[in-house]
Amino acid sequence: MTKHLLVLNCGSSSVKFNLFALDAQLHLQAVLQGIAEEIGNPAKSRLKYEQQGTRQVVTVPLALHRDALVEVFAVLEKIGIDRASIVAVGHRVVHGGDRYNSSVRVDDQVLAAIRDLIPIAPLHNPPNLTGLEESIRLLPDVPQVAVFDTAFHETMPSYAYRYAIPTRWYQDYGVRKYGFHGTSHMYVARRAARLLNIPFARFNGITAHLGNGCSLTKIASGRSADTSMGFTPLEGVIMGTRSGDIDPALIAHVAGKLVSEDKLSRADAFDKVLHDLNKESGLKAIAKTNMMQDIRTKALDGDADAAAVIDMYAYRVAKYIGQYWATLPWTDALVFTAGLGENEAYVRQKILSFLEALDIRLDADKNLLRKQEVIIGTSRIKPDHPLSVMVIPTDEEIVIGYDALYLGYLNRPVPDVYPFEDM
Repeated sequence: MTKHLLVLNCGSSSVKFNLFALDAQLHLQAVLQGIAEEIGNPAKSRLKYEQQGTRQVVTVPLALHRDALVEVFAVLEKIGIDRASIVAVGHRVVHGGDRYNSSVRVDDQVLAAIRDLIPIAPLHNPPNLTGLEESIRLLPDVPQVAVFDTAFHETMPSYAYRYAIPTRWYQDYGVRKYGFHGTSHMYVARRAARLLNIPFARFNGITAHLGNGCSLTKIASGRSADTSMGFTPLEGVIMGTRSGDIDPALIAHVAGKLVSEDKLSRADAFDKVLHDLNKESGLKAIAKTNMMQDIRTKALDGDADAAAVIDMYAYRVAKYIGQYWATLPWTDALVFTAGLGENEAYVRQKILSFLEALDIRLDADKNLLRKQEVIIGTSRIKPDHPLSVMVIPTDEEIVIGYDALYLGYLNRPVPDVYPFEDM
């Protein structure tokens, strides 16, 4: 019987799932991918999945994550996957705090730690924990592995992750930079190093994960040295609905206005400001949409306001690239990834246009390519260490799958070189 690895990513109202088959060489082959959406809204909830190029959409009432996971296993049975063939399950967990610098096999102590971290990750860790607990209930004898978004960034030096705040906030409240999207940053950095034939331990790079959520990471000698997201995913560049960097004093200013003008209580005003900074800001606030493809279309059609929005976005991203480049001894690669980073050639070109000092020579034709790993530009400002500008599609699920394979099924450490690096 073919052995399978299941990967689960439980969000607040969704469950993404991927199934991989394990071959004799311990390589993972994608079998199924899908998502359960609108959990908690049974009238609109649905299950979407794709197998061998065939897509299915099924309307099904999903009141709880437990219901969604039961439906996921029903899909597996429908396509002929015996539950007994699943040898490990990998889970994306957003926040591991400063407790975990790598993926771990789940036990009661790990579950307790994820629960303890809910106060600093109230939106993400609860559904991640629910997914873990339900998966354990449904597959009680199968090893479960937690893969933390924050783990890759635990190599940041203290001068990068500490804030200039009262010591009590840091020591007692855990207020520091943690960073996110770590699995994606690690994957594309390893692929970039492989494509450039550079050992990962000697790779210096800048990775730009640009989607609805956006973050950039400075990688020095194969380790995260700084990243743009902070204590929460709100810090950093402009995103789809998040403001990115702001003057924190504006929170009190706007909350005061809401109290005096809208007659909100101070608590409600404070909550509204934070909600709006996370859900109603970013591209959505300035362009009335968080869909960059729509903004780009308008800009190319001559809409000056849309072009101005892209300039704002591109400039903020370029600033982070510039400061990371300036604080590395050399940079082997600048890597664009995630939905926007992989697909928006116009925006990539605009970002690079703000980096004049790097003298990047962009190949316009290669910049238009999609859904493939490609070098779209080069800079020889440091002749001994040329900079390659690359587009690499991310694959967080394959990382989670391999971590589940090694730590869970094989019960041994993850190798220094992942199998996907040799592809």
